[in-house]
Amino acid sequence: MFSIIALNLYIFSINMKAINKHFFIQNDPDKLNETPSLFIQHCSMFSSITAENLYVWDILQSQFCYIKADNLLLGSFSVEDAIREGCDFYLKIVYPDDLSLCREMGNTILQYLKKFKEKREEIDYFTFTFRLQHNFLSSSSRFLQQMVSSRIKPMWEGDKLRYFICSVGNSTIREAGNLRMYNRDRLTYEEYNFICKRWKQQRKMTLTKRESVILMLAQQGKNYREIAYDLCKGHNTIRNQIKSLFSKLKVHSMQEALESAHNHCIIYLNEKL
Repeated sequence: MFSIIALNLYIFSINMKAINKHFFIQNDPDKLNETPSLFIQHCSMFSSITAENLYVWDILQSQFCYIKADNLLLGSFSVEDAIREGCDFYLKIVYPDDLSLCREMGNTILQYLKKFKEKREEIDYFTFTFRLQHNFLSSSSRFLQQMVSSRIKPMWEGDKLRYFICSVGNSTIREAGNLRMYNRDRLTYEEYNFICKRWKQQRKMTLTKRESVILMLAQQGKNYREIAYDLCKGHNTIRNQIKSLFSKLKVHSMQEALESAHNHCIIYLNEKL
């Protein structure tokens, strides 16, 4: 995979001595201790049990530490293609209309981390959306657009920002952007306004326990009639509650509702069903 942030700040050349079957970058032992190597092995083990793409960017050495071999972002390209082409690879896979937006979001994240370095212990991760372009048929000149959501978790080594751990997954969100920073308190987040160029703190939305259970059952593939049966409620009652839930989350489908609840780690009120 790749780091959108790297597109904005680094023009780098990766001298690959060896890539093993998990696509580790072999680090110079004179420069790094054993800790990064163990860290990368843990990333590899974790990535094998998650559906999302995972990659790690080493800021200090300006290179990829780990890249999961998956075609969500790569499309018809290989991991070797991405590593060999470096930043030029972004021009092939990011939808052209979103390149400038990705550049702005990357710069904004780095500026935030630099400006608010003293509150780094409060920062959990950043999220944003953008579109990819894929040409799965080599005989066709037509590109397919794919909206994805990316999470970026910064990691420090001492006082230095060292790694970006990044994940990318499919998204039902219809517009690129949506840049947010989530705090570790799991109660608040900050949303970036691209017009006034400012961050604004928001509180996470709370769902009732009924709404949370509806989402849980919907995630199992159940329709509103089956949900009503499981909760011993009338069809119209559940239908109206789902409609109210959509309005609260500002979505138009259950798939969007599930993604919104997952992405924003929405909490629910502890009350009776």
